[in-house]
Parts: sequence; C-alpha cells; structure tokens
Amino acid sequence: MDQETQTIYTDNRSGRRWLLPLLVGLALLSFSMEFYGSGCAISSVIGFPCPGCGSSRAAVLLFQGRLREALFMHPLIILSLLILLLVLGTEIFKFIRRKQGKEWRNPIPRRLMDILALAIIALYLGVYIFRMIKYYPHTDPMVYNWNSLWGKIARFFIRIFS
Repeated sequence: MDQETQTIYTDNRSGRRWLLPLLVGLALLSFSMEFYGSGCAISSVIGFPCPGCGSSRAAVLLFQGRLREALFMHPLIILSLLILLLVLGTEIFKFIRRKQGKEWRNPIPRRLMDILALAIIALYLGVYIFRMIKYYPHTDPMVYNWNSLWGKIARFFIRIFS
C-alpha cells in the first residue's frame, strides 16, 4: 500500500471516532426520555440542571421567532447552534473530500482550535454558574428534577425518616 492510500485509509478510520460517543449519547437520551420524561441524562439521573439545560426549549423558541424567551431559556443558544452548524458543515465537507479521494486539512491551526474549545467550555461553565446562583432552584429551567433517579431515592428516604 503506497503512502497516499495509507493516509486516506487512516484518515477514514479516524474520522469515525465520533460514532461511539454519538451512539452512547443517543442511547442515554432515549433511556432518560423513556424512563424519566426528560431529554437530559444528567437531570434524569441526579436531578440537577446541567450547563445545557434549556437548550432544546431555547432552540424551539428561537425557531418560533421568540428571541427574548429563547435567550432566557439558554443565553448561549445562538452560539450553540452556530457551533453545531460549523461542526456539521465541516464533517460534510470532510466526507465529500474523502469520497473524492482528496485529502482534507483543517485550515485552522490545532493550537487555535484547542484555545477556542477551552474558551467556549469556560464560557459555558461561567454562564452555568451564573444561572445556578441567580435562578436555581426557583426559575425554570434551573430547577431540581424530583422525578430523577436520585430525586425518587431522596423522596423515598424523606418519607421513611419523616
């Protein structure tokens, strides 16, 4: 096998690294929706809102043209959708290039991508902390899910020891 064929073969295999996490994520989503009535696996198990809580509702509100309500549900919904579109577009472009037998190289340097990823994670955590301080536990979506696994266990013990 020559070097070019080996590079394309290696790139195709490494391009599927996202498949297992995607399948696990879909399985968790399905499990949490089926058994706990919530699309958030974190909220379904531990009951506390996660950094992405409200994103689904915010996306629906945004597509309905209700920008103010969407930003209240999750202030970073527009950034989240832009990142999603960028990632999907990049994956589609890589797929097309590989099907054509051409090599694809990311035009953004790896170091810059790492810095951007860390900045976005820090931004999401900062917004999460702010929302937990300001809105938890009295304002939707930053409320405790008593139907979660831990919530049900907590209610069971509260009933026993009360």
